[in-house]
Amino acid sequence: MLTNLWYVAEWSKTVKDKPVRVKMLGQNFVLFRDKAGKVNCLSDVCIHRGGSLSKGWTTKRDCVACPYHGWEFDAEGKVQFIPSRGEGSAIPERARIDAYPTEERYGMIWVFLGDLPEEERYPIPDFPEYEDKENWRPVEVEYNWEGSVDRVVENGIDIAHTAFVHPGFGYPEMADKNEILKVNRGEYWGSSDNVLYPPQLEGNFGLNKLFRADKAATYVTPAFYLPGHCVRLHIKVNSWMEMIIFDANTPIDENTTRSFAVQVRNFFKWPIFDGGAKKRTKRVFGEDGDIVSQLSPNYLPESLENEVSVEQDKFMGAWRMIRRKHIEEKGWKIDTKAMKPYEGEKVFTIPSPARRLNPHFKWALDTVPLIAPTRRAAAAPAGEPASTEPV
Repeated sequence: MLTNLWYVAEWSKTVKDKPVRVKMLGQNFVLFRDKAGKVNCLSDVCIHRGGSLSKGWTTKRDCVACPYHGWEFDAEGKVQFIPSRGEGSAIPERARIDAYPTEERYGMIWVFLGDLPEEERYPIPDFPEYEDKENWRPVEVEYNWEGSVDRVVENGIDIAHTAFVHPGFGYPEMADKNEILKVNRGEYWGSSDNVLYPPQLEGNFGLNKLFRADKAATYVTPAFYLPGHCVRLHIKVNSWMEMIIFDANTPIDENTTRSFAVQVRNFFKWPIFDGGAKKRTKRVFGEDGDIVSQLSPNYLPESLENEVSVEQDKFMGAWRMIRRKHIEEKGWKIDTKAMKPYEGEKVFTIPSPARRLNPHFKWALDTVPLIAPTRRAAAAPAGEPASTEPV
Protein backbone atom coordinates (compact mmCIF):
# COMPACT_ATOMS: atom_id res chain seq x y z
CA MET A 1 0.00 0.00 0.00
CA LEU A 2 1.37 3.39 -1.04
CA THR A 3 1.02 6.82 0.58
CA ASN A 4 1.20 10.26 -1.09
CA LEU A 5 -1.56 9.48 -3.56
CA TRP A 6 -5.20 10.42 -4.05
CA TYR A 7 -7.66 7.65 -3.16
CA VAL A 8 -11.44 7.45 -3.36
CA ALA A 9 -12.89 7.25 0.14
CA GLU A 10 -16.61 7.09 -0.59
CA TRP A 11 -19.38 8.00 -3.02
CA SER A 12 -20.39 11.65 -2.72
CA LYS A 13 -24.04 10.73 -2.23
CA THR A 14 -23.19 8.68 0.88
CA VAL A 15 -21.87 11.58 2.98
CA LYS A 16 -24.78 13.81 3.99
CA ASP A 17 -25.46 15.35 7.40
CA LYS A 18 -23.78 12.69 9.56
CA PRO A 19 -20.14 11.62 9.89
CA VAL A 20 -19.15 8.53 7.90
CA ARG A 21 -16.34 6.11 8.73
CA VAL A 22 -14.15 4.75 5.94
CA LYS A 23 -11.08 2.54 5.99
CA MET A 24 -8.14 3.08 3.65
CA LEU A 25 -4.55 1.87 3.75
CA GLY A 26 -5.40 -0.12 6.85
CA GLN A 27 -6.40 3.01 8.83
CA ASN A 28 -9.77 4.47 9.83
CA PHE A 29 -10.92 7.94 8.75
CA VAL A 30 -14.00 10.08 9.30
CA LEU A 31 -15.71 12.08 6.55
CA PHE A 32 -18.10 14.94 7.37
CA ARG A 33 -19.63 17.88 5.53
CA ASP A 34 -19.46 21.44 6.81
CA LYS A 35 -22.21 24.05 6.37
CA ALA A 36 -20.83 25.03 2.97
CA GLY A 37 -21.19 21.42 1.80
CA LYS A 38 -17.48 20.67 1.62
CA VAL A 39 -16.40 17.20 2.69
CA ASN A 40 -13.60 17.05 5.27
CA CYS A 41 -11.47 14.05 6.21
CA LEU A 42 -9.71 13.38 9.53
CA SER A 43 -8.17 10.40 11.27
CA ASP A 44 -11.03 8.61 13.00
CA VAL A 45 -9.64 8.73 16.53
CA CYS A 46 -10.00 11.26 19.31
CA ILE A 47 -6.61 11.93 20.92
CA HIS A 48 -8.33 12.40 24.28
CA ARG A 49 -9.41 8.82 25.07
CA GLY A 50 -9.55 7.11 21.69
CA GLY A 51 -13.18 7.68 20.77
CA SER A 52 -14.36 7.08 17.19
CA LEU A 53 -15.28 10.45 15.69
CA SER A 54 -17.38 8.80 12.99
CA LYS A 55 -19.82 7.74 15.72
CA GLY A 56 -20.26 11.37 16.75
CA TRP A 57 -22.05 14.32 15.14
CA THR A 58 -21.38 17.61 13.38
CA THR A 59 -21.73 20.85 15.35
CA LYS A 60 -22.52 24.54 14.89
CA ARG A 61 -18.77 25.22 14.80
CA ASP A 62 -18.44 23.13 11.61
CA CYS A 63 -16.71 20.49 13.68
CA VAL A 64 -17.15 16.77 14.24
CA ALA A 65 -17.76 15.91 17.90
CA CYS A 66 -16.42 12.84 19.65
CA PRO A 67 -19.28 10.73 21.10
CA TYR A 68 -17.24 9.88 24.23
CA HIS A 69 -16.59 13.32 25.80
CA GLY A 70 -17.83 15.74 23.15
CA TRP A 71 -14.48 17.17 22.05
CA GLU A 72 -14.98 19.06 18.77
CA PHE A 73 -12.48 18.79 15.90
CA ASP A 74 -12.50 21.23 12.97
CA ALA A 75 -11.64 20.61 9.31
CA GLU A 76 -7.93 21.02 10.06
CA GLY A 77 -8.05 18.43 12.83
CA LYS A 78 -7.70 21.01 15.62
CA VAL A 79 -9.83 20.82 18.76
CA GLN A 80 -12.06 23.90 19.03
CA PHE A 81 -14.11 23.05 22.12
CA ILE A 82 -13.75 20.82 25.19
CA PRO A 83 -17.14 20.67 26.96
CA SER A 84 -15.72 19.70 30.35
CA ARG A 85 -13.64 22.90 30.38
CA GLY A 86 -16.44 25.19 29.22
CA GLU A 87 -16.75 27.89 26.57
CA GLY A 88 -13.72 30.09 26.04
CA SER A 89 -11.30 27.77 27.86
CA ALA A 90 -7.79 27.23 26.54
CA ILE A 91 -7.20 24.26 24.25
CA PRO A 92 -4.03 22.17 24.74
CA GLU A 93 -1.61 22.75 21.87
CA ARG A 94 -1.30 19.02 21.15
CA ALA A 95 -5.06 18.59 20.83
CA ARG A 96 -4.89 17.93 17.12
CA ILE A 97 -5.23 15.02 14.71
CA ASP A 98 -4.30 14.62 11.05
CA ALA A 99 -6.50 16.21 8.38
CA TYR A 100 -6.33 15.37 4.67
CA PRO A 101 -7.10 17.31 1.46
CA THR A 102 -10.32 16.34 -0.29
CA GLU A 103 -11.87 16.78 -3.75
CA GLU A 104 -15.23 15.68 -5.16
CA ARG A 105 -15.16 14.44 -8.73
CA TYR A 106 -17.11 11.93 -10.81
CA GLY A 107 -19.57 11.37 -7.97
CA MET A 108 -16.71 10.28 -5.69
CA ILE A 109 -14.90 11.75 -2.68
CA TRP A 110 -11.14 11.77 -3.25
CA VAL A 111 -8.74 12.10 -0.32
CA PHE A 112 -5.00 12.77 -0.53
CA LEU A 113 -3.32 10.39 1.90
CA GLY A 114 0.16 11.75 2.41
CA ASP A 115 2.20 14.78 3.41
CA LEU A 116 3.31 16.16 0.02
CA PRO A 117 2.62 19.85 -0.64
CA GLU A 118 -0.03 20.54 -3.25
CA GLU A 119 2.40 21.42 -6.03
CA GLU A 120 4.13 18.03 -5.74
CA ARG A 121 1.04 15.81 -5.83
CA TYR A 122 0.12 13.76 -8.87
CA PRO A 123 -3.28 14.89 -10.21
CA ILE A 124 -6.54 13.00 -9.98
CA PRO A 125 -6.95 11.21 -13.34
CA ASP A 126 -9.08 12.93 -15.96
CA PHE A 127 -12.48 11.46 -16.81
CA PRO A 128 -14.04 14.10 -19.11
CA GLU A 129 -16.77 11.78 -20.38
CA TYR A 130 -18.40 11.77 -16.94
CA GLU A 131 -19.22 15.48 -17.21
CA ASP A 132 -20.41 15.19 -20.83
CA LYS A 133 -23.93 14.03 -20.01
CA GLU A 134 -25.17 14.98 -23.47
CA ASN A 135 -23.03 12.36 -25.19
CA TRP A 136 -22.36 9.80 -22.45
CA ARG A 137 -24.68 7.99 -20.04
CA PRO A 138 -23.04 7.05 -16.66
CA VAL A 139 -23.95 4.26 -14.26
CA GLU A 140 -22.24 3.52 -10.94
CA VAL A 141 -21.10 0.10 -9.76
CA GLU A 142 -19.22 -0.95 -6.62
CA TYR A 143 -17.28 -4.14 -5.99
CA ASN A 144 -15.30 -5.46 -3.01
CA TRP A 145 -12.35 -7.72 -3.72
CA GLU A 146 -10.62 -10.33 -1.61
CA GLY A 147 -7.24 -9.34 -2.95
CA SER A 148 -4.50 -6.74 -2.76
CA VAL A 149 -4.94 -3.53 -4.74
CA ASP A 150 -1.82 -4.13 -6.83
CA ARG A 151 -3.25 -7.44 -8.04
CA VAL A 152 -6.62 -5.80 -8.74
CA VAL A 153 -5.06 -3.09 -10.92
CA GLU A 154 -2.93 -5.60 -12.81
CA ASN A 155 -6.00 -7.74 -13.48
CA GLY A 156 -7.85 -4.71 -14.82
CA ILE A 157 -5.25 -3.95 -17.49
CA ASP A 158 -4.51 -7.57 -18.44
CA ILE A 159 -6.05 -8.20 -21.86
CA ALA A 160 -4.72 -11.76 -22.22
CA HIS A 161 -6.96 -13.15 -19.48
CA THR A 162 -10.22 -12.07 -21.11
CA ALA A 163 -10.32 -15.08 -23.45
CA PHE A 164 -10.44 -17.42 -20.46
CA VAL A 165 -12.17 -15.53 -17.63
CA HIS A 166 -14.83 -13.55 -19.50
CA PRO A 167 -16.98 -15.57 -21.94
CA GLY A 168 -18.57 -12.35 -23.17
CA PHE A 169 -15.21 -10.87 -24.16
CA GLY A 170 -13.22 -13.64 -25.74
CA TYR A 171 -12.66 -17.17 -27.01
CA PRO A 172 -9.78 -19.36 -25.76
CA GLU A 173 -9.01 -20.39 -29.34
CA MET A 174 -8.52 -16.69 -30.26
CA ALA A 175 -6.00 -16.00 -27.48
CA ASP A 176 -3.06 -15.94 -29.90
CA LYS A 177 -4.90 -13.57 -32.26
CA ASN A 178 -5.45 -10.86 -29.64
CA GLU A 179 -2.66 -8.34 -30.04
CA ILE A 180 -1.01 -5.47 -28.18
CA LEU A 181 -0.35 -2.75 -30.75
CA LYS A 182 1.39 -0.11 -28.65
CA VAL A 183 2.30 0.69 -25.05
CA ASN A 184 2.53 4.27 -23.74
CA ARG A 185 4.06 5.10 -20.37
CA GLY A 186 4.53 8.22 -18.25
CA GLU A 187 5.82 8.90 -14.75
CA TYR A 188 2.70 7.66 -12.98
CA TRP A 189 0.47 6.23 -15.74
CA GLY A 190 0.42 3.85 -18.67
CA SER A 191 -1.88 2.85 -21.53
CA SER A 192 -1.91 0.28 -24.30
CA ASP A 193 -3.74 -0.09 -27.60
CA ASN A 194 -5.06 -3.58 -28.35
CA VAL A 195 -7.17 -5.45 -30.87
CA LEU A 196 -9.35 -8.35 -29.69
CA TYR A 197 -11.73 -10.74 -31.45
CA PRO A 198 -14.61 -11.28 -29.01
CA PRO A 199 -17.96 -13.07 -29.37
CA GLN A 200 -21.06 -11.41 -30.74
CA LEU A 201 -22.21 -8.57 -28.50
CA GLU A 202 -24.93 -9.39 -25.99
CA GLY A 203 -27.40 -7.40 -23.88
CA ASN A 204 -29.86 -4.54 -24.22
CA PHE A 205 -32.79 -6.86 -24.91
CA GLY A 206 -30.95 -8.59 -27.74
CA LEU A 207 -30.36 -5.39 -29.72
CA ASN A 208 -26.58 -5.50 -29.27
CA LYS A 209 -26.30 -8.59 -31.47
CA LEU A 210 -27.10 -6.37 -34.43
CA PHE A 211 -24.06 -4.15 -33.91
CA ARG A 212 -21.03 -6.45 -33.73
CA ALA A 213 -20.45 -9.69 -35.57
CA ASP A 214 -18.87 -12.73 -33.98
CA LYS A 215 -15.06 -12.40 -33.76
CA ALA A 216 -15.10 -8.93 -35.31
CA ALA A 217 -11.95 -6.89 -34.62
CA THR A 218 -12.60 -4.77 -31.53
CA TYR A 219 -10.21 -2.08 -30.33
CA VAL A 220 -9.66 -1.82 -26.59
CA THR A 221 -7.47 0.65 -24.68
CA PRO A 222 -6.77 -0.11 -21.02
CA ALA A 223 -4.94 2.48 -18.92
CA PHE A 224 -3.72 2.68 -15.33
CA TYR A 225 -2.96 5.62 -13.06
CA LEU A 226 -1.04 5.48 -9.81
CA PRO A 227 -3.28 8.18 -8.24
CA GLY A 228 -6.41 6.39 -7.10
CA HIS A 229 -4.93 3.15 -8.43
CA CYS A 230 -7.35 3.82 -11.27
CA VAL A 231 -8.06 1.63 -14.28
CA ARG A 232 -9.71 3.06 -17.39
CA LEU A 233 -10.94 0.59 -20.01
CA HIS A 234 -12.07 2.13 -23.31
CA ILE A 235 -13.90 -0.29 -25.61
CA LYS A 236 -14.78 0.66 -29.19
CA VAL A 237 -17.60 -1.78 -29.93
CA ASN A 238 -17.86 -0.61 -33.53
CA SER A 239 -17.45 2.62 -35.49
CA TRP A 240 -20.09 4.46 -33.45
CA MET A 241 -20.61 2.54 -30.19
CA GLU A 242 -18.14 3.07 -27.35
CA MET A 243 -18.09 2.39 -23.63
CA ILE A 244 -15.61 3.27 -20.90
CA ILE A 245 -15.25 1.70 -17.47
CA PHE A 246 -13.41 3.98 -15.04
CA ASP A 247 -12.70 2.45 -11.66
CA ALA A 248 -10.80 3.80 -8.68
CA ASN A 249 -9.45 0.99 -6.53
CA THR A 250 -8.94 1.77 -2.85
CA PRO A 251 -6.91 -0.55 -0.61
CA ILE A 252 -8.96 -1.12 2.53
CA ASP A 253 -6.06 -3.13 3.90
CA GLU A 254 -3.42 -5.47 2.49
CA ASN A 255 -5.95 -8.14 1.58
CA THR A 256 -9.09 -6.18 0.68
CA THR A 257 -9.83 -3.67 -2.09
CA ARG A 258 -12.92 -1.58 -2.75
CA SER A 259 -13.62 -0.54 -6.35
CA PHE A 260 -15.65 2.56 -7.18
CA ALA A 261 -16.57 2.13 -10.84
CA VAL A 262 -18.43 4.30 -13.33
CA GLN A 263 -19.35 2.93 -16.73
CA VAL A 264 -20.28 5.42 -19.44
CA ARG A 265 -21.74 4.58 -22.85
CA ASN A 266 -22.49 6.72 -25.90
CA PHE A 267 -25.35 4.51 -27.10
CA PHE A 268 -28.78 3.51 -25.76
CA LYS A 269 -28.60 6.42 -23.34
CA TRP A 270 -32.12 6.03 -21.96
CA PRO A 271 -32.53 5.00 -18.28
CA ILE A 272 -34.27 1.75 -19.26
CA PHE A 273 -30.89 0.36 -20.34
CA ASP A 274 -29.06 1.24 -17.09
CA GLY A 275 -30.02 -1.96 -15.28
CA GLY A 276 -28.49 -4.15 -17.97
CA ALA A 277 -25.29 -2.06 -18.01
CA LYS A 278 -24.88 -2.42 -14.25
CA LYS A 279 -25.62 -6.14 -14.33
CA ARG A 280 -23.03 -6.85 -17.03
CA THR A 281 -20.38 -4.71 -15.32
CA LYS A 282 -20.96 -6.44 -11.97
CA ARG A 283 -20.75 -9.83 -13.68
CA VAL A 284 -17.35 -8.95 -15.15
CA PHE A 285 -16.07 -7.82 -11.74
CA GLY A 286 -17.38 -11.05 -10.21
CA GLU A 287 -15.62 -13.20 -12.80
CA ASP A 288 -12.37 -11.38 -12.08
CA GLY A 289 -12.94 -11.49 -8.33
CA ASP A 290 -13.16 -15.29 -8.32
CA ILE A 291 -9.71 -15.46 -9.92
CA VAL A 292 -8.00 -12.67 -7.94
CA SER A 293 -9.11 -14.08 -4.58
CA GLN A 294 -7.19 -17.29 -5.30
CA LEU A 295 -3.92 -15.80 -6.61
CA SER A 296 -0.70 -16.86 -4.89
CA PRO A 297 0.94 -14.90 -3.47
CA ASN A 298 -1.75 -12.36 -2.67
CA TYR A 299 0.62 -9.48 -3.47
CA LEU A 300 2.62 -8.71 -6.59
CA PRO A 301 6.06 -10.34 -6.39
CA GLU A 302 8.78 -7.73 -6.02
CA SER A 303 10.86 -9.49 -8.71
CA LEU A 304 10.28 -11.79 -11.67
CA GLU A 305 12.46 -14.58 -10.28
CA ASN A 306 9.46 -16.67 -9.25
CA GLU A 307 7.32 -15.96 -12.31
CA VAL A 308 7.62 -16.56 -16.04
CA SER A 309 6.49 -13.72 -18.32
CA VAL A 310 6.00 -13.50 -22.07
CA GLU A 311 5.66 -10.62 -24.53
CA GLN A 312 1.89 -10.36 -23.94
CA ASP A 313 2.66 -9.35 -20.35
CA LYS A 314 4.52 -6.22 -21.37
CA PHE A 315 1.83 -3.78 -20.30
CA MET A 316 1.46 -5.37 -16.88
CA GLY A 317 5.23 -5.06 -16.63
CA ALA A 318 4.87 -1.30 -17.11
CA TRP A 319 2.47 -1.17 -14.13
CA ARG A 320 4.89 -3.16 -11.98
CA MET A 321 7.85 -1.01 -12.98
CA ILE A 322 6.13 2.30 -12.14
CA ARG A 323 4.81 0.94 -8.86
CA ARG A 324 8.22 -0.43 -7.89
CA LYS A 325 9.90 2.85 -8.77
CA HIS A 326 7.77 4.68 -6.22
CA ILE A 327 8.62 2.09 -3.59
CA GLU A 328 12.36 1.86 -4.21
CA GLU A 329 13.07 5.51 -5.11
CA LYS A 330 10.45 7.50 -3.20
CA GLY A 331 9.83 5.27 -0.19
CA TRP A 332 6.04 5.52 -0.28
CA LYS A 333 5.22 1.94 0.72
CA ILE A 334 3.76 1.32 4.18
CA ASP A 335 5.75 -1.19 6.22
CA THR A 336 2.85 -3.27 7.48
CA LYS A 337 5.16 -5.89 8.98
CA ALA A 338 6.65 -3.28 11.31
CA MET A 339 3.17 -2.50 12.68
CA LYS A 340 2.14 -6.11 13.35
CA PRO A 341 3.65 -6.28 16.89
CA TYR A 342 1.54 -3.25 17.92
CA GLU A 343 -1.77 -4.50 16.56
CA GLY A 344 -4.55 -3.66 19.03
CA GLU A 345 -2.15 -1.76 21.28
CA LYS A 346 -1.18 1.33 19.30
CA VAL A 347 -2.89 3.64 16.82
CA PHE A 348 -0.97 4.80 13.77
CA THR A 349 -1.96 7.48 11.29
CA ILE A 350 -1.09 8.41 7.71
CA PRO A 351 1.18 11.49 7.71
CA SER A 352 -0.75 14.59 6.60
CA PRO A 353 0.50 17.80 4.92
CA ALA A 354 0.36 19.61 8.28
CA ARG A 355 3.13 17.37 9.60
CA ARG A 356 5.53 18.55 6.94
CA LEU A 357 4.55 22.18 7.58
CA ASN A 358 5.05 21.73 11.35
CA PRO A 359 8.11 19.47 11.68
CA HIS A 360 8.72 20.36 15.34
CA PHE A 361 5.15 19.89 16.52
CA LYS A 362 4.76 17.00 18.98
CA TRP A 363 1.84 15.05 17.57
CA ALA A 364 0.00 12.64 19.84
CA LEU A 365 -0.10 9.83 17.25
CA ASP A 366 2.79 8.20 15.42
CA THR A 367 2.68 7.89 11.66
CA VAL A 368 2.72 4.57 9.85
CA PRO A 369 6.26 3.30 9.24
CA LEU A 370 7.43 3.41 5.64
CA ILE A 371 9.91 1.18 3.85
CA ALA A 372 13.06 3.20 3.22
CA PRO A 373 14.10 3.83 -0.40
CA THR A 374 16.67 1.37 -1.72
CA ARG A 375 17.92 3.34 -4.71
CA ARG A 376 18.24 6.93 -5.88
CA ALA A 377 15.93 8.37 -8.51
CA ALA A 378 17.47 8.86 -11.92
CA ALA A 379 17.42 12.47 -13.14
CA ALA A 380 15.17 12.88 -16.18
CA PRO A 381 15.73 15.61 -18.80
CA ALA A 382 13.38 18.57 -18.40
CA GLY A 383 10.28 18.25 -20.53
CA GLU A 384 10.92 14.61 -21.41
CA PRO A 385 7.84 13.20 -23.21
CA ALA A 386 6.08 10.01 -22.29
CA SER A 387 7.62 6.93 -23.87
CA THR A 388 5.84 5.14 -26.70
CA GLU A 389 6.74 1.52 -27.31
CA PRO A 390 5.44 -0.29 -30.38
CA VAL A 391 5.07 -4.02 -29.84
